Amino acid sequence: MGFHKRWITEEVLVDKYRRRGIAEIESYLGHADAFVTNDKLSSEVIDLFNTPHLDNVERWNLISELIAMRSIEIGFNK
Repeated sequence: MGFHKRWITEEVLVDKYRRRGIAEIESYLGHADAFVTNDKLSSEVIDLFNTPHLDNVERWNLISELIAMRSIEIGFNK
């Protein structure tokens, strides 16, 4: 059995969210043992994902809001 680390980037988060919504993000994050981030959005998403005092609905609503807002900021022409 190996150690599965996942590189999380803003581009991947926004792309997956646009294609299949928050369910795709949940699946993407849920299958890793460790995360490596290199931008603000990714770091914030992983911080929320790992926050123990949030219930699942609140956690995924906050993550969804962060990604959706960033998606709007960068526009759909990129």
